[in-house]
Amino acid sequence: MKRIFVNAEACTGCGLCQLLCSVHKTGQWHPALARIKIKEMPELELNVPVLCLHCSNPPCEVYCVMNLIYKDPNTGYTLRREDKCIGCRACEIACPFSAAVMDPIREVVVNCDLCEGDPLCVSGCPEGALLYMEDSEAGERKRKAAVSLGAWRASRPRDGRGSL
Repeated sequence: MKRIFVNAEACTGCGLCQLLCSVHKTGQWHPALARIKIKEMPELELNVPVLCLHCSNPPCEVYCVMNLIYKDPNTGYTLRREDKCIGCRACEIACPFSAAVMDPIREVVVNCDLCEGDPLCVSGCPEGALLYMEDSEAGERKRKAAVSLGAWRASRPRDGRGSL
């Protein structure tokens, strides 16, 4: 399955992803209308884009009191029947990643639907902080990063005096 992966170290917090999302989904330039949010983490000096991870067993689906959330059998994406949503926010509360968001105009909960397979936030991110790829490709990138980090840690002095 293809999904969006986040490279938080590359995110500058510019908000262009939010603006592109909001105008595509609502026709308005406003970050509050976006299905992607940027969480500022000043203590870590990070800006983390947050969006639906399309979990294999999404808690939002379980907690939707109207049974409006489902997995698309062809794509594996977590989708919702927004036109029937009553705005109770049970699914929003159930999401462990805070990725489901209330649309303040329509008063329904929405999530990233990956722009039907061509996410504008990814193509519009000037820093490459958002990557749209297969799970297997992302797994390989994570493995390489872990090996690289492990090699870096192994080369660091443990006692602070230059010896291992």
